[in-house]
Amino acid sequence: MKQILGFTLLLLALQVPLNAAGPDRPTILKEPTDWRFEGMAIPPGFAPDIKLTGSEEIRFAPGMFDTRTSTYFTYVVAILADGAPELGATELKDFLEKYYRGLSIAVGRGKGLSPDAGQMRAVVNAMPPSPAGKKRFAAEVVFFDSFSDGRKLTLHVEALVMPRPASKQTCLILLVSPSPQDSAAWKTLREIGSKAAGNALGTN
Repeated sequence: MKQILGFTLLLLALQVPLNAAGPDRPTILKEPTDWRFEGMAIPPGFAPDIKLTGSEEIRFAPGMFDTRTSTYFTYVVAILADGAPELGATELKDFLEKYYRGLSIAVGRGKGLSPDAGQMRAVVNAMPPSPAGKKRFAAEVVFFDSFSDGRKLTLHVEALVMPRPASKQTCLILLVSPSPQDSAAWKTLREIGSKAAGNALGTN
């Protein structure tokens, strides 16, 4: 699938259910502008049992849907969860498993693929807090990429959780890639994540 079509358009073309439209302009993921921006509502239609409600901003690396590139399936997500929910390792594991299982199965159904939901599990571990004292987590998620040929991936995920008491929200930033975590792709992801955290906290 070509990234130029856009993630949301791909989902719609494959008849994957989506909920109400998300934000059409970024408030957290303001850059890089050459990474395609899209917004969705949370929970998405492909994973309606997700417990969080709110909105999702996404930035996709230019090689997101190209299995030959160093930035294949590399992207960053910012979720603004309404009601300021507490998010720890247990809640993140639940979110990641429901999100990626739902996505893989829904896209696979539209392409005649049958990914094994039982294998799509997440392992989440706490990391030392950020310099600003915000909670951080590292995760690995088994995922079947139904967007390409159904191949099995291990997605590395770094998560940052930031309360936003003034707006009664919790901001969750997720950096995602199957690339080695010492690669150039991850250097770029962490730079994007740092700027996004500043936007979320209003410090930029």
